[in-house]
Amino acid sequence: MTGIIAPALPGLAVKEKVSREDWVMRGILLTIALFLTVSILLPLYFLMSKGFQDKDGRFVGLANFSEFFATPALSYSIFNSLTITLWTSVIVLILAFTFAYGLTRSCMPFKSLFKGIALVPILMPSLLPAISLVYFFGKQGIISSWLFGYELYGPIGIVMGEIIYVFPHAMTIMLIAMAMSDARLYEASEALGASKIKTFFTVTLPGMRYGLVSAFFITFTLVITDFGVPKVLGGKYNVLATDVYKQVVGRQDFEMGAVVSIVLLVPAVLAFFADRIVQRKQVAMLSTRSVPYVPKPSKGFDRTMLGFSSLIGFIILAILGMAFFASFAKFWPYNLTL
Repeated sequence: MTGIIAPALPGLAVKEKVSREDWVMRGILLTIALFLTVSILLPLYFLMSKGFQDKDGRFVGLANFSEFFATPALSYSIFNSLTITLWTSVIVLILAFTFAYGLTRSCMPFKSLFKGIALVPILMPSLLPAISLVYFFGKQGIISSWLFGYELYGPIGIVMGEIIYVFPHAMTIMLIAMAMSDARLYEASEALGASKIKTFFTVTLPGMRYGLVSAFFITFTLVITDFGVPKVLGGKYNVLATDVYKQVVGRQDFEMGAVVSIVLLVPAVLAFFADRIVQRKQVAMLSTRSVPYVPKPSKGFDRTMLGFSSLIGFIILAILGMAFFASFAKFWPYNLTL
């Protein structure tokens, strides 16, 4: 009797252990869900409810939104935000694509070094590149004349600061997209006698279309919701992110601040869901049979990519170095002793 029952005991122990682990995981997931509900969903609910109330807490429907769109200074902020975001996204995509293309399609040296430097801005708050640009191109900047008479405080300064801030995010997505390329497609293109330019437009770009779209939406979301760069470099150029601050902190108008926040939330949420759809399609393209692409040496191309990567790396290090140096200067720009 004992000999029959004993072998079954280890199985029961394993089942009991699995059951306990299952309950522990459920408890952890429930705790995380409660935390997210309290920290994200509840504040979001109170925010959205404020947008439909007056100062006395009474429901007023869309009256606050009507007032928002009827106020030229506020409604112009939508156009300004979209303008800044689109310009930044386009410029960043070009720069990030070229940088990632050099890292993956050339045989230039110091690839790991350039990649590491390009990722440095991820560790920076958006305020840091904005402040560094003030030290460079502000009214008391060391190279303010390099802007050829244009004003730093406004759309130009915001775009410059946002480019530095979001560049590593777009570059990372580009690197991943290019790493998914199948070398067999390039071999087939070469066997058919296609030129490098034709291969670029018929193989490289189509294979990266989801990566480009994903990088655009990520950049779009980061820029349109960023507060640091517009606050430092915006000047009189209003955007939605700074309007929230002005309404809540400056005027103590929480209802209108909630309206601006909701208006700002709409394009960010749409961009987020669009990016999720693109990522699903990109995952569907993955194949375990893909052959990694190995670039071939080309002196002219490699030197060009090395020069471009060096320029990007120098700009990033200059931004970081200026902030570091200025933090130790006694009185900028009159006394630069440490």
